[in-house]
Amino acid sequence: MDISIAPLSNSNVDPVIKLWNSVNPLDAVTIDVLESRVLLDENFDPETFLVARDRERVIGFMVGAYARRVPLGEHDPKGDRCWITAFGVDESSRKSGVAGGLLSHLLGKFKAMGKNECFVATYAPGYFVPGIDVNEYPAGVSFLRKQGFQETYRPLSMDAPLALFKVSREIAEKEKGLRASGVEIVTYSRGYLIPFMRFLETNMPADWVRVARANLRDLTRGFFQPDQIFLAVAGRTATDPGEVIGYCQFEGAHFGPFGVAEKYQGKGIGTVLLGRTLEHMRAKGLHNAFVLWTDDIAAKVYSKFGFKETRRFVVFRKQIG
Repeated sequence: MDISIAPLSNSNVDPVIKLWNSVNPLDAVTIDVLESRVLLDENFDPETFLVARDRERVIGFMVGAYARRVPLGEHDPKGDRCWITAFGVDESSRKSGVAGGLLSHLLGKFKAMGKNECFVATYAPGYFVPGIDVNEYPAGVSFLRKQGFQETYRPLSMDAPLALFKVSREIAEKEKGLRASGVEIVTYSRGYLIPFMRFLETNMPADWVRVARANLRDLTRGFFQPDQIFLAVAGRTATDPGEVIGYCQFEGAHFGPFGVAEKYQGKGIGTVLLGRTLEHMRAKGLHNAFVLWTDDIAAKVYSKFGFKETRRFVVFRKQIG
């Protein structure tokens, strides 16, 4: 088979989307999604979005990412990591070396840049899923293992119905107890901007800070609403907004992220934040909520609110340097 591999070009965008949606049906994209999540990413490099063609058509693609312009904090502490965020090969062209050729070509580019580690799917600013779906894409799992990628962990996504959700008496009692101890659950307002950002930058992962910052920018343009963020605040008075010690947010049906400062964990703050946020999502007319990426420990908490495992993923890593 006469195959060429080259960076993405304008003429290949539509054929790539068509192929992407054919081979990755649970993770299909539109042109808007591709542009917002990939092509307009601050770190996007067209040289690492590779497209394989035979003489007539697009038969494969592989999307590579790295911290080209914007550092990724703890996700890339030494600046030597790279990612594969999506890939696919037309079914009729599999077992013809197309996927292997794309991977070899991409890793060669990354090695030339001095990258030492390659991860699959977990590129923080623009991941689509937290790994390869072990049930939906077993061929992809097998391919990566054969190429020397090692499994690091298995995150999951979860979904919950909200139509009948209501805050339990237990949660209401926990909230009452928190209030008595000086901790309140409040809706975000602009008076909390500085303490909220201080809390995030001190306690939360860099990617969560980036998401929150983007949402707060959208709030200034009317694309995001203050009641999409709930805060846990300690020591609030009539003249002092208090210290932000936890938060929870949602974007449409997407629940999270949410977290509590370490020294305040174990007091039920996260449980109340979670419950009140889901209650508000239902009040806004949402019938379902989903968590895209969590682990088995947090899943036990989510399960108490009706969340059930929807998909299971495997995160792969390979030393390439």
